[in-house]
Amino acid sequence: MCGSISRRVWNRRVAATVAAVAISTAVAATGAADQSPGGPASPVVVSPPVTPYVVDVDLRDLPPPVEWQPGMPIKEIPRREFHPPALVPPEPGPHGDPLVDLQRSVGESWADGFATPSRNFTSIGYQSLNPADPVGDVGPNHYIHSANGSGSSVIKVYDKAEPLPSLLASTTMSAIAGGTGACASGQGDPVVIHDQFADRWLLAEFASSGNSLCVYVSQSADPVAGGWFVYQFSFPSFPDYHKWGVWRDAFAMAANESSPSAYAFDRAAMLAGAPATFQRFTAPDLTGFGFQTLTPADTDGPELPPVGSPIPFIRHIDNESHSGFAGPGDYLQLWFLDVDWVTPANSTFTAAPAIQVAEFDSTLCGLTSFYCMGKPGVAQGSNSSLDPLREPVMFRLVYRKFSDHETLAGNLVTDVDGANLGGIRWFELRGSGTSWSVFQEGTYSLDNVNRWMASLAMDGAGNIAMGYSVSNSTSVYPGLRYAGRLAGDPVGTMPQGEASIFEASVNNGSNRWGDYSSLNVDPLDDCTFWFAGKFGGPTSGQWSTRIATFKFDECGTPDFYLGASPAEQTICAGQQADYTVSVGQISGFANSVSLGASGQPASATAVFAPNPVTPPGSSTLTVSNTGAAGAGTYTIQVTGSAIGSSGHSVGVDLVVFTSGPPIPSLVSPADGSINQPLQPIFGWTGGNAESYTIEVATDAGFTNVVFSANVSGTSASPATALASNTLYFWRVIAFNPCAASSPSEIFSFYTEALPGDCGFGSGPSVRFFDNLESGAPGWALGSGGSGNTWALSTARSYSGATSYHAVDPSTTSDQRLDAPSVVLPTGANPLTLQFWNWQLME
Repeated sequence: MCGSISRRVWNRRVAATVAAVAISTAVAATGAADQSPGGPASPVVVSPPVTPYVVDVDLRDLPPPVEWQPGMPIKEIPRREFHPPALVPPEPGPHGDPLVDLQRSVGESWADGFATPSRNFTSIGYQSLNPADPVGDVGPNHYIHSANGSGSSVIKVYDKAEPLPSLLASTTMSAIAGGTGACASGQGDPVVIHDQFADRWLLAEFASSGNSLCVYVSQSADPVAGGWFVYQFSFPSFPDYHKWGVWRDAFAMAANESSPSAYAFDRAAMLAGAPATFQRFTAPDLTGFGFQTLTPADTDGPELPPVGSPIPFIRHIDNESHSGFAGPGDYLQLWFLDVDWVTPANSTFTAAPAIQVAEFDSTLCGLTSFYCMGKPGVAQGSNSSLDPLREPVMFRLVYRKFSDHETLAGNLVTDVDGANLGGIRWFELRGSGTSWSVFQEGTYSLDNVNRWMASLAMDGAGNIAMGYSVSNSTSVYPGLRYAGRLAGDPVGTMPQGEASIFEASVNNGSNRWGDYSSLNVDPLDDCTFWFAGKFGGPTSGQWSTRIATFKFDECGTPDFYLGASPAEQTICAGQQADYTVSVGQISGFANSVSLGASGQPASATAVFAPNPVTPPGSSTLTVSNTGAAGAGTYTIQVTGSAIGSSGHSVGVDLVVFTSGPPIPSLVSPADGSINQPLQPIFGWTGGNAESYTIEVATDAGFTNVVFSANVSGTSASPATALASNTLYFWRVIAFNPCAASSPSEIFSFYTEALPGDCGFGSGPSVRFFDNLESGAPGWALGSGGSGNTWALSTARSYSGATSYHAVDPSTTSDQRLDAPSVVLPTGANPLTLQFWNWQLME
């Protein structure tokens, strides 16, 4: 291509000189150098390992959250990320919900006790932030509640006293990080998850900068004084509206990115505080939504999913709103992430055939508006009406395993009358693996009140409860209610309710609402529901969060449940492995539980100490006498039996190695390669290894190691860029419990040259040079008229006797000097423009 060089003088009282202009490029010494909703997922992306900060701190010693005071500014949490839809179909015509009449016909047949919350109190109140994003979860001894706060998410830790829990600690997530990196301050969107199978806590929020999340994993069951592991994970794009769930071999997460993303995080590593990776996939966009997200499954109850179960993710598809998905009715679409931590290339993310459900309507005041749900004095759909959040299946998608079936249950908001009245479509799916179908579905709407922003859960008896927001434009201020169904109620109905948590008497001050709530089941009795939501008040323009608990009297059969950790142990034949088996208590169950094991190597012994166990309690499972065991993975099934229970089981894996690993073979970057990216993906081959350590150094003796990582797979990439235009050396060592291999051979490579660098094996090729000593042919005065004073001169010369000089103007001027046209080479990297100049500034 052709180009020109200009020099402008814009300011008064400036004298300037230009001489010796050159354009060059580095050249080698030898010469110049449509997808539909059911379409395929992206290839897997594997993150570099992230090492956590280990924080040993008592939350009671940390600074409390900053309480808003009158006069302080009001902050809005960033709106959900919107991306232009690929194709916006025409708005469908209004239609009613076919399931509403069934719900309204059954009336309310109250379950005893369900109508009165056993706990019901206000927790967090702010006027400085919108929205609240209230969330929480419950463990054996604590309830942790969180909402958006100034600078970071507020967290409050309560005991579980009735009727009013005591506040044990109040601080922010970023205070736990203690000034560490981007987690020194947060941007909100909190998530709280209790992993009942490990009795541990996970907290997460946006980091203060970059495409990062701060993830906090408790070191023990005690979230107050037990300490935390702090992970800062970085993502390919901003992980908006991240939602989490507990699965057997992973923490699952989904986010609204440029396409809906699905993640699996290494749960075992994070619970151990070890370097952890994630695996990421994306699904094709829906054509009608600009906000694209999936919702991951989160496991409730005492049973983990069966071994080998892929992680379910879900979204809903309003057929009329998303063109390109033909067929009658509307749909739920499940995606399944089958993660392989040893060989990530074997991980898959696949969509099952879409599940047809009754018609629903996603066009609540359109497909993108943040305004819809009216409140007193504010008409439905007008400015300041409340955000409907039509796009996601709401947090949480609940998974539960019963003795005779597995279930997934969730909800979404829908327009029930074609006139933007919000109602709650809820559903229960049954199946296993990647095969699921609708067991029941219903739409909860009783009258002219909007019901939305719901969270749903199922107790151990199969009863369902749902907490949600309510409002309308005449008399119902933004408040909170709940309803439910017993397992034996007519399918598709929620006749147990409607009960009130808080009937507000004032409006909040923003249209931002939610953006979610949470309903969770207490693991101690597997019956008590804990709900956290947002209401308007207590004073006009303000919002507050409310926590309430309730249960069905029909739930509560005493029982026990089992948990085991770690989920996997690796040994060399002849070594022993120890597992901790937890025996949990439901509704005061106190009968002795006898433990047994099966599936261990034929020659091995499995001994529990103590055995039996009176719940709540624990036992150590020791697998020994493994010298004759063959190499492979053994799934050991731990069973528990007791009088008064049908029995339970939990599986753990024992991986046996019988010899050390071979020396890895390096693949890429190839030895001696040049122009490698600054964050190269290192790859190698190997086998019979539990892990690999990669080292990258600036010297062949590896005395200056600039990047190292311990990974389970055969690839790695540095989280930060290497230096450009630099020679590096790398090697890999394989490990398993039997031995470590010798280091691999050493490969070297050069990183790419950036603009201004001349890469290794290349030199400058000058394409244009003029020192102005030959009369400067081809140079010309540009715009500026008669006031252009550029001229050849001997003033301020550089390497010769001549330069171009412009005099000090007395008025503002635009004086340009244009170089001759220069043909720039294609494909050359880098191109460098160099010139000498001098200015005298006033």
